[in-house]
Amino acid sequence: MDLLRGLSILLVILHHSTQIVAYRIDEVPAFFEFLSAFFAPFRMPMLMFLSGLLVAGSLKAPTGPYIWGKVRRILWPIVVWTLVYAVSERIVGQGDYMPWELGFWNTYLWFMQFIFAYYVIALLIRWVPVWAMVAVPFVAMFFIPGDLELLQRFFYLMPFFFLGAFIEKHWDQYARLLHVGLAWALLVIPVAIAVYSGLDDRWARDAGADGGGGLWYDPVWAAPAMLGILILVRLTASAPDVRWLAPVRFVGRYSLIYYVSHYPVFAALGWLAMKAGISDPGIGLLVIFTVTVAVSTGFALLGRRMPVSLLFELPKRIRTARKTAPAHSR
Repeated sequence: MDLLRGLSILLVILHHSTQIVAYRIDEVPAFFEFLSAFFAPFRMPMLMFLSGLLVAGSLKAPTGPYIWGKVRRILWPIVVWTLVYAVSERIVGQGDYMPWELGFWNTYLWFMQFIFAYYVIALLIRWVPVWAMVAVPFVAMFFIPGDLELLQRFFYLMPFFFLGAFIEKHWDQYARLLHVGLAWALLVIPVAIAVYSGLDDRWARDAGADGGGGLWYDPVWAAPAMLGILILVRLTASAPDVRWLAPVRFVGRYSLIYYVSHYPVFAALGWLAMKAGISDPGIGLLVIFTVTVAVSTGFALLGRRMPVSLLFELPKRIRTARKTAPAHSR
């Protein structure tokens, strides 16, 4: 889990770094545009699937601790980093929403908002078979109008989350049915999907489409993406615990810290790069990606220590200080 989650987070940072360079400096080399679209079918869905793997274990807790755990580790950093993002937007003169407006909360943290909602749904309808929670939103996403992009994305990613919960419950059967040899043979499926997504982006850009193409939250490609993720997860589960992958696993272990902190960091770096007059998008991308990962790593190293930890989660117990009476001398 840490390996796949770490890879996915690094790919998210690379994708966003590509976007900020194109916005602040200049168009990035075509290879990086292709790379972003190449991983589009699996990047965020994989993170959702991996989050779903933790649902069954979380639901074993009583309702109170379950809800408090999600509030302190998901909802709290959403609030904190939305405020951080809003302040940074104000500094550069782009933020014009107030906290009581819906647009104020419409930020890069939509991913964590979705996860929080999925965990609440899992609690409220835990008596519903998990397979139904894969099938129902999968069907529903085809009926969401395309102009309701965020809502369609919500239903698109929900089956991946609950597919993770389903696989966690039936891991032994899944591992036996999709053994490693078969998974290697089927690896051509996710590779083919990724290549097609990259090429689709290239074809769209050549045709003059704004923003390019790629398989971004397309309902038609949800089922193939799910199959691809099942294959990739099975292969990664058998990967050896080699030392050179330890940094990636570290990123995966502290994925929440990397995710919430990276966006304000790379956005600030992109603004500084523009102000500094950097004109080479290749150099800009390398610097922004590297520094963003380095700063987020600093947060990860300090993120479990007070008071820095308050940026990422609330304490397990919030205790009020007890007033003790002064001791009387005898």
